[in-house]
Amino acid sequence: MEVCQDIQIDPVLRDGNFTELPMKQTANLRANQILIVILSGIITLWYILLLWKRSKLYFHSWNVPGPMNLPFIGIAYLFLGTNATDIMGTLIKIQKQYPNYFKAWFGPKLLYFLSDPVHLEKVLTNPKSLNKDDLYDFISEVIGTGIMTAKVKKWRKHRKVIMPAFNQKILESFVEIFADQSEVFADQLEKYVGRKDLDLFKLISSCTLDIICETAMGVKMNLQTTDCDFGHNLDKIMEIVTYRIFHIWQHIRIMRMLFPMNWQFRNYEKKFRDFTTAVVKRKMEEYEAAKQNYRKSSLVAAIEEENPKRKLAFLDLILENSNFTEKELIEEVEIFLIAGTDTTASAICCILTMLGMFQDIQQKVYEEIFEIMGPDRKVVPADLPEMKYTERVIKESLRIFPVAAFFVRSVGENIDMGEFVVPEGSSVFFGPVHIQRNPKYWPDPLKFDPDRFLPENVAKRHPCTYIPFSFGPRNCIGVRYAMMNMKTILANTLRRYKVFTQYKSIKEIKLKSNVVLRMKDGSKVWVESR
Repeated sequence: MEVCQDIQIDPVLRDGNFTELPMKQTANLRANQILIVILSGIITLWYILLLWKRSKLYFHSWNVPGPMNLPFIGIAYLFLGTNATDIMGTLIKIQKQYPNYFKAWFGPKLLYFLSDPVHLEKVLTNPKSLNKDDLYDFISEVIGTGIMTAKVKKWRKHRKVIMPAFNQKILESFVEIFADQSEVFADQLEKYVGRKDLDLFKLISSCTLDIICETAMGVKMNLQTTDCDFGHNLDKIMEIVTYRIFHIWQHIRIMRMLFPMNWQFRNYEKKFRDFTTAVVKRKMEEYEAAKQNYRKSSLVAAIEEENPKRKLAFLDLILENSNFTEKELIEEVEIFLIAGTDTTASAICCILTMLGMFQDIQQKVYEEIFEIMGPDRKVVPADLPEMKYTERVIKESLRIFPVAAFFVRSVGENIDMGEFVVPEGSSVFFGPVHIQRNPKYWPDPLKFDPDRFLPENVAKRHPCTYIPFSFGPRNCIGVRYAMMNMKTILANTLRRYKVFTQYKSIKEIKLKSNVVLRMKDGSKVWVESR
């Protein structure tokens, strides 16, 4: 009796309705089956349309060599478990397996990795391949769509306005600023004489930031004598940007919002933007005040008339000769700050490391500088073209340690490379490190030899074997500015100090990418007074 009392009678059976439950189950089952068929049909149709849309990409790339690609993610699996410091090593390892070219899918994107200079020239000079790839959207999230990341139409407009600001007379007017700020940098180094805990990047990035603020914005910030964290914040931002670019799941906005790294990114980004906004605000206030005292004519005319009353800056020219919106102005300022601070500082760290490693070359640079301007005369514009050996040393350092870790271009039409075709809708990836250390073009590539850049040796090489500032119509706009700046800083540093490094060979220096190339373990440099 107790067992019978525990049995529960289904209400349908208790009411005598024996057909209702099976009929409901059948209807639900049929509805589920129809839903599955519809969803399967939609997915199948989507996949067929996707294959059809990519059919030309598959057709042109099927016989091009490359690493194994997994469905949907391509080679993104190769970057699983890597952090920002490992990414550069992974890229170099892949490229060494395919010395000339290879193709790979990265998520939905077909990438051609090119290193042959003839191939590179075809891409970089093609008017249909001037757009930066949408991987740069991760950088645009920080600095907007200024001249570095903008689509072609906007890039052309902005470059036309900005280009006159880089004429030789304007650049020469900046040499006094280069000299003054590099002397402050040399003074700061005095505190670290003999100390091997020198954070060279922090010191030199404060110097280059002071220089770019005064030359590009016309605003004197005196950051070298304060505890400025701009360089640190920018470095962290670019480290996270690099991580996001190479980890495919980070391409989905909602996914990256879930990672703690996103909160760190927003914190660094806010500090970065607070600084750039403050610089623009200060500049605008000074500009409005200056308009009351000076005529509104082009600054180019002011230079030609040798008007001594006016301090010239890139931003002045933009303000007077464009109708840029406030947002566009801020975007260009942010790009100036990044390009003029981060890249130059990284380059100088590498140059000083090379000079510390090769004392005989350092001595030749010092002797050239001493012969041109003596022990303590201030650097003037006429000195810089005379520093020919120093320039070769800078170029050789940039060959081994190019500032840009990689470039990526969208391809707007089929480009015939002879052995294969790079199809419209794909993208081209090229890494200067792989190209500029390729023994095919650079015998004994890890030998530091400034004479590679003697005119007679340069003439023997294809120009695209050396692309630290890219190549073609969309190359770096500030090459001459950077070279003049670096020469001045080196002149004022080497006249006062001998440079040493703990590295014994180039081979032991590991690289990392924070968009800009870095030495993974820093420069390991220290200085002694002469």
